[in-house]
Amino acid sequence: MALGGCATPQLPQSSEPANTLALAGRLSLVSGTPDAQKALYGGFRLVLRGAVSGEFEVFSPLGQMLAKAQWSPGQASLDNGRQTQHYASFDDMTRAALGVALPQAALQDWVRGRPAASLPSQPLTGGGFEQLGWKVQPAWRDGQLALLKAQRLAGDPAELRMAIESATASPQTAP
Repeated sequence: MALGGCATPQLPQSSEPANTLALAGRLSLVSGTPDAQKALYGGFRLVLRGAVSGEFEVFSPLGQMLAKAQWSPGQASLDNGRQTQHYASFDDMTRAALGVALPQAALQDWVRGRPAASLPSQPLTGGGFEQLGWKVQPAWRDGQLALLKAQRLAGDPAELRMAIESATASPQTAP
């Protein structure tokens, strides 16, 4: 899958709370069997606040916002510019919007290039790992995560690719 040619959103220059990770780049998500496949290509901006809340914006390849998702414990919402849908969880929201439930409990660590420590995982050769039925392969450039590939191993096929072009993190503050 080619990810080239997509407009990439810029990260805002605002101050975020401690333990925040903001990423921007390009993504592709292809899910479902070939006869009923869903595909999403474009730019993204992802802001993770701690381990349980965040915001995810998806842009068309030309930079127009397609959707904005927000989540926190016990709730998630998806705004497509025409209406806002509410869901009980991030997983429910991604299942409804994308046809595949992305595992929020692990995804917040996957975009940091590591498996979620609180969940079982299996290391793979080449620096990847398996977790929650997904094969995850982070690729690094100059000590920074540059590409994340995640492929679902069971059930309907699904593959997520995130090319990370900018990242900012604020460290967790000590109590």
